[in-house]
Amino acid sequence: MGCSPEAVAAVCPDCLERLVRSDLDDSGLSFVHGLSDSPLPFSASAVVQIASDGTEESNGRQHYSSFVLLGLCSGKVPIISKKCDNDSLENGVNKDPQTEQRIYSDDDQCTEQSDSSSGKGCTENNKSPYALSKQQQVVSTITKLSPVRYLSIGHTPEVRELISSYLNFSMEENVINSLNLLSENKISSLAGLDFLSFVGFSAFDDLHPSGCVRHPNILPVLGVLETSDCCYMLHPKAPYTLENIMHYSPEAFRSDWHIRFLIYQIISALAYLHGSGVHHGNLRPSNILMSDSLWPYLSISDTCPIKHSWGFADRKCSPNSCCFMEDCSSKAIYNGFKLQSSLDWQSYFKQWWKGELSNYEYLLVLNKLAGRKWGDPAFHTVMPWVIDFTVMPDGSSDNGWRDLTKSKWRLAKGDEQLDFTYSSSEVPHHVSDECLSELAVCSYKARRLPKTILRSAVRSVYEPNEYPSSMQRLYQWTPDECIPEFYSDPRIFASLHSEMSDLALPSWATSAEDFICLHRDALESDRVSQHLHHWIDITFGYKLSGEASVEAKNVMLPPSDPSRPRSIGRHQLFTRPHPKRLFSTPHAAYHNKMEFCAKCCGKISSATTNAVLNGRSPDMLSKIDCLEEFEKATLFAELEHHLNPIYDYADTSTCCPSARYPKGQTTDQILQHDSALPVAADFDFGSFLECFESDGGSPMGYQELLLWNQKFYSENELHSNDVFSIGCMLAEIYLQKPLFDTALLAAYKETGIVPGALRELPSHVALLVESCIEREWKRRPSAKHLLESSYFPPSVRSAYMFLAPLQVLCTSTKRIKYAAKLASEGALKAMGEFAAEMCAPYCLSLVSSSLSDVDTESALSLLKEFIKSLNIRATKDLILHIIQKILQAKYSHLKVALLQDSFVRDLWKKLGKQTYIEKVHPWVISNLYNSPNKITASAASTVLIVSSEELGIPVTIHQTILPLIHCFGKGLCADGIDTLVRIGGLLGETFVVKQILPLLRNVILSCIDSSKMSKPEPQHSWNSIALVDGLSALEGLVSVLPVKAVLKELLQDQVCLHVQVLMQIHLDLRVTQVAAIALVDLCRRIGPENTSIYVLPQLKELFAELAFSQESSGLNLLAKGLRTSEGNKSEAITMESRIDLVFLLYPFFASLVGLEKLRECCSTWFLLEQALQRLYNWKWEPSGDRSKNAEKMKGQRILLGNYMSSEFVPTKLLFNGAGWSLPQSETTKLGQNAASSKPGYKLENETSSDNSYASTSGDQPWFWFPSPDGSWGAPEFLGRGGGVRDELPWKIKASILYSARAHPGALRSLAVHDDECTVFTGGVGPGFKGSIQKWELPNMNCTSGYYGHEEVVNSICILSVTGRVASCDGTIHIWNGQTGKLIAAHAESSTTFPLQTSSIEQANMLNQDALSGGILSNAFRGSLYTSMHYMESEGILVAGMGNGSMRFIDISRDQKLHLWKSDSAEISFSSLVSAICSCSSDRLTKGTPMASSWIAAGLSSGYCRLLDKRSGNIIAVWRAHDGHITKLAAPDDHLIVSSSLDKTLRVWDLRGNLAAQSNIFRSHSDGISNFSVWGQDVISISRNKIALTSLSRPASDMGDQQLALQNLYSADRGMKHKNLSVLSTIAVLPLSRLFVVGTEDGFLKICH
Repeated sequence: MGCSPEAVAAVCPDCLERLVRSDLDDSGLSFVHGLSDSPLPFSASAVVQIASDGTEESNGRQHYSSFVLLGLCSGKVPIISKKCDNDSLENGVNKDPQTEQRIYSDDDQCTEQSDSSSGKGCTENNKSPYALSKQQQVVSTITKLSPVRYLSIGHTPEVRELISSYLNFSMEENVINSLNLLSENKISSLAGLDFLSFVGFSAFDDLHPSGCVRHPNILPVLGVLETSDCCYMLHPKAPYTLENIMHYSPEAFRSDWHIRFLIYQIISALAYLHGSGVHHGNLRPSNILMSDSLWPYLSISDTCPIKHSWGFADRKCSPNSCCFMEDCSSKAIYNGFKLQSSLDWQSYFKQWWKGELSNYEYLLVLNKLAGRKWGDPAFHTVMPWVIDFTVMPDGSSDNGWRDLTKSKWRLAKGDEQLDFTYSSSEVPHHVSDECLSELAVCSYKARRLPKTILRSAVRSVYEPNEYPSSMQRLYQWTPDECIPEFYSDPRIFASLHSEMSDLALPSWATSAEDFICLHRDALESDRVSQHLHHWIDITFGYKLSGEASVEAKNVMLPPSDPSRPRSIGRHQLFTRPHPKRLFSTPHAAYHNKMEFCAKCCGKISSATTNAVLNGRSPDMLSKIDCLEEFEKATLFAELEHHLNPIYDYADTSTCCPSARYPKGQTTDQILQHDSALPVAADFDFGSFLECFESDGGSPMGYQELLLWNQKFYSENELHSNDVFSIGCMLAEIYLQKPLFDTALLAAYKETGIVPGALRELPSHVALLVESCIEREWKRRPSAKHLLESSYFPPSVRSAYMFLAPLQVLCTSTKRIKYAAKLASEGALKAMGEFAAEMCAPYCLSLVSSSLSDVDTESALSLLKEFIKSLNIRATKDLILHIIQKILQAKYSHLKVALLQDSFVRDLWKKLGKQTYIEKVHPWVISNLYNSPNKITASAASTVLIVSSEELGIPVTIHQTILPLIHCFGKGLCADGIDTLVRIGGLLGETFVVKQILPLLRNVILSCIDSSKMSKPEPQHSWNSIALVDGLSALEGLVSVLPVKAVLKELLQDQVCLHVQVLMQIHLDLRVTQVAAIALVDLCRRIGPENTSIYVLPQLKELFAELAFSQESSGLNLLAKGLRTSEGNKSEAITMESRIDLVFLLYPFFASLVGLEKLRECCSTWFLLEQALQRLYNWKWEPSGDRSKNAEKMKGQRILLGNYMSSEFVPTKLLFNGAGWSLPQSETTKLGQNAASSKPGYKLENETSSDNSYASTSGDQPWFWFPSPDGSWGAPEFLGRGGGVRDELPWKIKASILYSARAHPGALRSLAVHDDECTVFTGGVGPGFKGSIQKWELPNMNCTSGYYGHEEVVNSICILSVTGRVASCDGTIHIWNGQTGKLIAAHAESSTTFPLQTSSIEQANMLNQDALSGGILSNAFRGSLYTSMHYMESEGILVAGMGNGSMRFIDISRDQKLHLWKSDSAEISFSSLVSAICSCSSDRLTKGTPMASSWIAAGLSSGYCRLLDKRSGNIIAVWRAHDGHITKLAAPDDHLIVSSSLDKTLRVWDLRGNLAAQSNIFRSHSDGISNFSVWGQDVISISRNKIALTSLSRPASDMGDQQLALQNLYSADRGMKHKNLSVLSTIAVLPLSRLFVVGTEDGFLKICH
């Protein structure tokens, strides 16, 4: 089984820790734990970590980076140290003899010179050919496979620099630099060429590696560290292994393609090893290392030549203890183990069962099989608690013993609590997913662990008194199991921390050593031996799953995301009950601490410590009982054979490195190519791009694979054994169990009969596996030939060539530059849509808001290329969350680029308006409040302004205007106010007057009312800021409206809003400032005459209040004055008291309308002028200087501090420069509006502007859309905003806004385009034929249609991917939605489906309701299509048929796919498919009975059928209704909503028992003909009534509920008229908060 573990000179963990600590002193690396390959804790490698540079994490804990330090035996390992200078290229060959240094071994065969810098070699003393070969093979392996630096451990700065270069991603910058130059057809070094040859660029197949470039699937080696008497190899610690993924998260391999991609990478690395003359010899899942992105690596330390050099063989180790230090305190602990380094479970099980192996050792074996690691706190070896420490255990009594039939979690929590957890949890479970947590392990070992680890794992604040102080308290405190140290190591009780006391022992133990002896005796006792199998069943066995886990209250909490890789978890070893042990192990057989054990020394009688054998012996069992138990144990061992997996065909444990090469090949020949590199060939980047291929049509099948299998054969036996291992691992990934064990491999070698499990594999996989496991090694393909197999489609090879350079150890900025260059040159397009989707997760992880300004261009280019290459579903899944994350982050150049560039429009076009509004638009708005960056706010403002025209008025109101108004008082910036104003200017005065002004009026009035109430200070502060925002927006809108509109909407027949605010004496002075200056600007806008008529009369009360105020009286003799901002020519002033209003308003009005006019309107003018002169030293200038006064007052502004200036702040960015296109007329209009808003701007054509204001007419777009103050409730500005789906239930007004006659006959179907500007209606046309009309909602006119149907149209689907429309009247017509031209038609042959006679029951049911309207006629039988459903993510149209079957149609190729025929046996009679729906995602739905995504079909018989979307297998069939099912919808992946002519609406939770659910909504007096869903709201129709239903409550809590019915009303001349038309269909316009209905008399009605 690979290289023999016996060859590894491993040491005990304490010796290893002391050795590493002494050798790594001052290096920055700290010891964590050893890494053992066996059940024992002995190891030759250790996990070390270093604190990362930088600040602590947000939780106060330091971040550490982990590495693996591997000890190499035989003294100083021979290494060739190369530091390749890839920036210099001389004749195509890298040579730097000054940087080469050869160091030979110090094993009495070679003596190293003390002065290594002298350049002298070493003296060889009669070296044997074998010794020389071995040294040179190690040299070749290490230096050839990975660039290596050889450092002395004493050179601390160099070691730190080595680690820093890895952590800072600068180790391999030369490679990515070379690749970036190659993308420009420039060659600076061979590094890039070497790398391309690794990833399959055939032009350089003959280019031999230079030794300075690492293969992308070879784990990097940071360096070899030399100490005084040994060497260490240092490499990063991988977070996962393939074994981890297979055991704990097999769903991480999301598809068959991902498995092929994984195997391709492993084989690529293996081909590289073989090409370098090295065989691996240890290929198995535990040696395949995996990154966070599941990129696999082979470690050269696992290769057979290097593994022979593991350990510390030169140390004087004890033969039994593996302790080489004389004073090691662990000698007694680890003496006497019977376990070997190999892992043969069947042998160990039999020994344990017979009493030859102790419980302790057998449990170590099970822990190793489960993947647990000794010393690793995150996944520590687990042992059972066997006593509760209350009394000394005695075999004759039950007192003090733990119940091993129950988990520790169950004992600690109790059955009642576990039952409650199981029944009340959303995901039923009893226990967590771990029986021994890291928290528990560190708490157990708190007295021995460093404080840094305790702060990291337990609590960031170290508090010693919080740790349990005694064993009894520790047992009671934890719900977790025990650790082996409490059975073996007495040092665990002694504290290394002065502030933490030793762990107190039970009263019946005299010392720590005595406790360990007694505790181990209890573990090995006959009582525990007879019950231990129950604990094994719970922890490792069959009680981890199925009904047994429920009965044992041991159901684990499943991971939240099964596809996320995990390195720890519960691994179920056994699927059957574990046999009970036959005999216990005698005390003397396992005890090795003779000097401590009182029983061994005979100091006490066996009666006091007889927790061991209590009289049971082999003689007491009858031969029959023994034979029965033996048969059970033997059968159990045979059935659980998968625990002994075999991955090597031949036992190569005795192979020596010298046998790796043919005898005729010398070591000089082996190493000769190290310095012989070819001259660099000409490189053409275009030829490299030609290597990217797509899968094209149908993939290569079994026959092509069979032909490939007959072409190539292996030429090296050791290499062929590696290929055998590949075949075994490939089979295990698919089978989820090993292909070979010891017995199966022996039988295969002898008879040639392959394991039966091979037949369970897919045919193409089975053929590849069979070729890899051929008995005759010469018939196995080589690794290089495997890469050429048709098992790997072109997309795998293309993806590998694209992604491999991104794994180079360099900064993300350089990698993203290369990826962007490759993508922009067409690589993604060439490899196809599917391969691009597979590459996206690896590439897009490089895109982040932290990129520099220089890298933003590359990131943006990469995102654009992926949007072009991916389909809609993949773009939503892979791109959207990255964009959202960037838009949520603080300022970055990339965020500004996303907002300013045409990127937003590209995204809009790709995803459609609805997805953009839901997923992106809210985050654009978020950049306008809560202290946003000025640049990003300006860019976001531009996006919102220019997009408003395309969104349309309803969507703009609900998705832009209302969310912005909702931000009033929440830190809305100046650009946010500016956005409101500019949108109003862009959409015109009618929009401002009808939509924005009513909203602002509601806001201001509501805030005024709220300010009068007694509320906490934060509420008043918010109220004041909201008023400031509202007044500022109102001020901006006044500047873009004609004077006539301003007078009518703000002044005529109503109290001016500004004056109302000024009259509130309790408002904050800052609000009063804003209101005053806004009123000044308003009056300047409307002119002196209008001011005299409309404004001054409203100010009488205000002036009177100010004139008689206490502050205006003569009591204050000192001049008050106003504070002005220094250096400001406009003399910005700040109010300090309410009397300052006199100075702000009175002089202005005097200069505007004249003093005489003002005095006429203000009866208290004398008092006011007296106060002005006394307090402000103001005096009216003569009439000749009136213009001077006016200019002076015009220039004064109010200083608002942190609030927005009243000055209108224009958006800084030009519209046409942001990637958006505007009509020239709109640009001109917008420019005029912006100009008119500037202070001091004089409107020239006043009269024409006034005349342009007109009332609403039908000629205006969206003329039917209502004004908020006319039909909306007060105040709605805090209502719904954004596209969030889980909002409050929809407030339906049940009001018909507009009605139009769409068809002469019944309107049968509706389809709304996602832009919510276009509606397609299908119904009865002239001559009773089917017709489809296309309606444009802005003007409510029919622009075009489709008239090719002979029958009534029953269903319409908008195929958003292609811009096509599908309609059905029994046949399916696919036509162009713009031109109405027919593209394709689909029908079923009547010969395929013979005409069947419908049953009388079905006929009566279909004709019982007048709603049939000819749709459910006899035409819908047999082969005719009756319903449609479009699966957008797949681009597939599903059509239901009259005989219950379903046809799948590929829209992009206009091709009919598979047909799923109904099973007439599943229901009492045949029925047509009346409704179809499917889940909206392909992700696994937890708890559902289906394996993946599903599709549901509703039948006219009332039954509902649930099928697997991929295979067509029926998952469930149940009686959903008592009548014809009219509609199905899936608001969530686990919910189905159905309606029927039986007058009910039902909700089905797929996670429960469908037949037993009763989630019924009643109240409709007639059959429900249709419904529509948006988020958690459902609107259903029946006859002329509608009803709103909320799905916000869990389906399990709904039960039988009553619907609240409503009538639709239309308003005409102030009168409400009830709608009497029968409603036939309904569709929701979610973004516009509207819905449209069709009626039986042919009308289309827009409602809200």
